Amino acid sequence: MGEASTINETEVVKVPSVFKEYRFVLLFLTLLVSSFSVSFFMVATNWYVVDYLGLEAMLGIVFFASSVPRLLFMLIGGVIADRMSKAWVMFLSDFLKGVLLLGVIGLLFYDAYTIWPLVALAFVFGVLDAFFWPASSAILPETVKEEQLTRANTVIDMTRQGSMIIGPLLAATMLATGGYVLIFTITAVSLIIAGVIDLLIKKKMPEKREADHSKDVQRKETMIQAIKGGLAYVRQSPFLLALMTSTIFLNFFFSGPLQLGMPLFASRILNGDEVTYAFLNGGIAVGMLLGGVGVGLLNIQRRRGLISILAMSSLGLMFLGFSLSTTFISSMFFIILLGVAISVTNIPLIAVIQSHTKREYLGRVMSLTSFASMGLLPVSYLVTSLFLAIGIAIELIMLVSAVGLAVVCFIILFKAKVLRTAD
Repeated sequence: MGEASTINETEVVKVPSVFKEYRFVLLFLTLLVSSFSVSFFMVATNWYVVDYLGLEAMLGIVFFASSVPRLLFMLIGGVIADRMSKAWVMFLSDFLKGVLLLGVIGLLFYDAYTIWPLVALAFVFGVLDAFFWPASSAILPETVKEEQLTRANTVIDMTRQGSMIIGPLLAATMLATGGYVLIFTITAVSLIIAGVIDLLIKKKMPEKREADHSKDVQRKETMIQAIKGGLAYVRQSPFLLALMTSTIFLNFFFSGPLQLGMPLFASRILNGDEVTYAFLNGGIAVGMLLGGVGVGLLNIQRRRGLISILAMSSLGLMFLGFSLSTTFISSMFFIILLGVAISVTNIPLIAVIQSHTKREYLGRVMSLTSFASMGLLPVSYLVTSLFLAIGIAIELIMLVSAVGLAVVCFIILFKAKVLRTAD
């Protein structure tokens, strides 16, 4: 037993740094720039609706408009990721979003950026994201060795969360000094830069293998057949079925109330401004970064499912604590712990999926996983908006949601054996 432990420890030490892989470095850079853009856009858009337009109840409609196309096109995005150059798909998504934001700047100059153009923009961003995320998730295993996957996922997750720490604070600074025109201009330029890096990744990828595979698939399968093939692959995996079923209910109780609730919580409960909202966004990202660092340092290879399920259970408790907090300090305390729980839940499970999924199905499996996680998300946004519209306080909505989340998490902990035992 002691000898096995020594061998395992030696293997962990010998895993080379992911930053020695040139293609991974490029992926890291594009996701870094892209993640900052997402952070800027999210803070600016949410605060624009709540503060500038004064339409708090419409915030849920904006989220609904972005989540529905992600849901509808995610499966197609997974098939495209398996058939086409993933880096090319990422380029089109980043570049087109940058161009769209340049158009928004024109609307801002004429004070024509009202709620419905904003909803339309959210819809188009949702469509483009539906193609971007399966491609970016599926390309990661092609940039590193298999034994580097957990650490590679950790670095990418830390990159995103790091941007969510610094990004909201930078966004608040830009809003305070240069207004919405400045922040949307910087976001547009950042997305175009990300697109350029995507093209560099495309140039460095093994095109021949990817192209040959794409031609074979296109000759044998239609789009519908490819989606059915992905569904059939998932159905034969008890682990994937259990994971997707769990995420459907988790996100219903968690994502809608938290995402809609944070700007309102900052404004109503904490009596704050855009800086307060930025700190809450940054707080959850700090937690996710800390959780990611912990997972990365440990380079978890065993019992990844059990670790994720335990973190998932603590997620419900931290959300409950956040919903009951009434001071800035207590809110930051719980939101940071909430972030830690999210990272420790997500990173090991993603590594398990990438390690045990055939490469020709990976794009579809990642898209189906995202599809499941967003299955009830539009409903969650609409229900939350409906409750806000009829006058129910955001703190009560979050409290009830937190209780529901805690119940679901503990059911998964005790009933989902296939998740607990996944390595």
